[in-house]
Amino acid sequence: MTPTDLPTDDIKLPEAATFKTFAQFRPGQAGLIGLLATLISWGCWLSGGTFLTALEWSPYDTWLRLRQPIPVSPSLIVITRDQASEARFGTGPWDHALFARVTTALGRAGAAVVSLGAASDAMMVEATKSAGRVVYPFSLRLNGSAQSHERRPTGQDIVHPAWPAVTQDQARWLLHAVAITNSLTNLARHAKGIGHTLTIPDEDGVLRRVPLYVTLGDHMVPAFGLAMASAFLQVSPAQISLNPGEAVTLHEARFPDGRIGEVSIPIDEHGQMPINYEGQWAERHFPSLTFLDVWSAIEDGKAKKLREWVGGKIVLLLPTLSGMEQRTPLERSAPDSVIQVNLLNTILTENWVKETPLSGQVVYALGLAAVAAWLLLAVKGWKGVAGVLVLIVGHVGMTLAALPLGSLVLPVFVPLCGITLASGGAILWMHLASGPRIQSLEEQIVRVQQDLAAAREAMIRHESNVEGLEEDLEVARVAAIRSAGKERDLIRSADAMREQVAEAQVQEQATRRRLQELEGELAGLRAATFRTGHLGDTEQERLRSECEQEGIITRDPAVLAVFRDLKKGARSLLPVMILGEPGTGKELFARAVHRLSPRAGHPFIPVNMAAVAPELFESELFGHVKGSFTGATGDRKGYFELADQGTIFLDEIGDLRLEHQGKLLRVLQEKSFYRVGATRPTTVDVRVVAATNKDLQRGVAEGWFREDLYFRLMGIALRLPPLRERRDDLTLLAERFVRDAAAQLGRDGLALSKEALAVVEVQAWKGNVREVQQCLQQAVALAEGHVITKDDLRLVPREQEGPRVGQTSPTLAIEATGDQAVLACLRQQQFDMQATAQALGWDRST
Repeated sequence: MTPTDLPTDDIKLPEAATFKTFAQFRPGQAGLIGLLATLISWGCWLSGGTFLTALEWSPYDTWLRLRQPIPVSPSLIVITRDQASEARFGTGPWDHALFARVTTALGRAGAAVVSLGAASDAMMVEATKSAGRVVYPFSLRLNGSAQSHERRPTGQDIVHPAWPAVTQDQARWLLHAVAITNSLTNLARHAKGIGHTLTIPDEDGVLRRVPLYVTLGDHMVPAFGLAMASAFLQVSPAQISLNPGEAVTLHEARFPDGRIGEVSIPIDEHGQMPINYEGQWAERHFPSLTFLDVWSAIEDGKAKKLREWVGGKIVLLLPTLSGMEQRTPLERSAPDSVIQVNLLNTILTENWVKETPLSGQVVYALGLAAVAAWLLLAVKGWKGVAGVLVLIVGHVGMTLAALPLGSLVLPVFVPLCGITLASGGAILWMHLASGPRIQSLEEQIVRVQQDLAAAREAMIRHESNVEGLEEDLEVARVAAIRSAGKERDLIRSADAMREQVAEAQVQEQATRRRLQELEGELAGLRAATFRTGHLGDTEQERLRSECEQEGIITRDPAVLAVFRDLKKGARSLLPVMILGEPGTGKELFARAVHRLSPRAGHPFIPVNMAAVAPELFESELFGHVKGSFTGATGDRKGYFELADQGTIFLDEIGDLRLEHQGKLLRVLQEKSFYRVGATRPTTVDVRVVAATNKDLQRGVAEGWFREDLYFRLMGIALRLPPLRERRDDLTLLAERFVRDAAAQLGRDGLALSKEALAVVEVQAWKGNVREVQQCLQQAVALAEGHVITKDDLRLVPREQEGPRVGQTSPTLAIEATGDQAVLACLRQQQFDMQATAQALGWDRST
């Protein structure tokens, strides 16, 4: 092979493939562009000046100015110098004897006293010894950067036991300082603590942070506010831990309410803590006293009053607001003492302002820049630009919301600059990569056209194969139909079916005999009729009156006894089961249970379980959430949630499907359920009243009703007798129904004739009270005279009610729906299923 025959295109293929792969991997491109944009933004921030510093802290400054003042610690009180005090003690510097006497008196009153600017003379030394818990400020100045190790005069003659030794790691990060004065040399050994008042404004000249610790020689000096807080909370130097970039933690701090805990103060990598300013000093809400008030209380011997003012509190003695003036986010000029008061209040109230750590700032800025680049690379057209704008608005919104919601200062400039640079880089990258991409698209078009031509040829071949297979299949189908072997298989199948029919007939005869035996056993196993105790005439009359108030018309002792039991059980929390034939008034008694219970002021929700569609069972009873299934356009409460704090009436509970009984049982046991599509349970407090006309004991024995649900519902069982067992109530019911129906139709005065009433009293009324009411309402509507006659009732004579055996009767087909009627017909037909179905007018499967 000659050199000209070498495949030169294959030599460039790996490089082209690598470039093509990277050009198609949008997340990788976005990440690289976001990283470069973040690095450039960080460089701009480090070289920035006053403007960038003011921009970075503008959300913090605005938040302090617009929000309400934060709470002030009740353990803090300030003693200030006012005009009345100057009128008494002069406008110039005051005698140290005044401070010494006040310091001693405040110490005896149980306060941690702070005296600013006091000289180290003998009177102040004695006052400090007497007071015991005194903290003094110490003036320092900055000695270079945190990385400086240059040895300068450090004021080593002032060393306090509360100053911990500095480690090499701490010295590498903390700020270095030197002492300005050694005036506290004699006071240092007697004071409870000494703290520095060093403040370091940001580049724009605004003081927002105070270093909690600075290094002075081989020791760390705490800030004045931190020293006062440590003395007040009784925290020793050994109980203070310092982790630059994380927190200064005061362990085993003893709070005024007696509890012991930790105070974790967030700091940056240089040990600085952002101050949560209470408000403008001119409008301060700090508890304060004037120097003259305190002096008058001391001279008048009002020790008790003084103890009430300062007992157990930190007292800041501010004879003058002196010191270096600083600019704060709230004031153009504030002395160091005001800064330290706000620092102390921030520590005592634990209202921290947290800065985002350096690692968090990098990750946050990198993430936003990468997302901006990805939006422009992956989302085409105006949607990508709109996504970047939404990203910028979201960053600004998060920055503004982080302070009021979590007191967190998020970076401003670096993320904004990163988003802008990443957007420009993504646009530039798309412009540079458009040429190779167009070439790649052209190559893809050629490949797709070739694949399409090959696919068309393959499709034509497949269509020809399918047509041939269809013809073969048709031939095979015709041959199979004509096959003699197929006919023999059909004959054998018919013989087998005949044998199965013969076996089924034998099994049917055996089943008939078994049914006769079980019927005899069932007659002996049925529960005895429940008989109530005797009721006196007075009690019957009282119960009859109470029944009428609930809409129950009766004078039957058995029904009155049931109502008496209902009254007793209504006050309990037990579920109630009402048993009885259709039309005996089960819902009336259920409503009476609700109205006589403590839940009468809450909802009563009746539910016909037989009318609930099986596929909508959970949605109807427990509700659903929006979007849980097709058609669920909004949240919907179920019957159980609607009946919360009230009563739910489950009518026809015997018709509940077996798979739904378990779900109902779980609600009754746990008092909670899940809406369809919900992930959190809903808890309800509902009393359950159930009713049925079926024999649930038989259902438990035959397996169509759960035994555990049966016992859960049978808290209090009330059995309503049928109308044929309470004939005395027929007259009352008939008169009441006629009167109500006539009033509705405006036919007052209409009444039953004696003949019609006699017919009503002897009628069977298989539908019980409901059938009586329907018959009389119809008679009232159709009667022409002023009296309802026997003909107006339109009742079938009793001798025409029962059809002969073997004769299909529409009346029997309608009325013979009870178990007893079906069993009676089975006995008449000697348990012949087909004959019984014909006699009832039913299908045999029913």
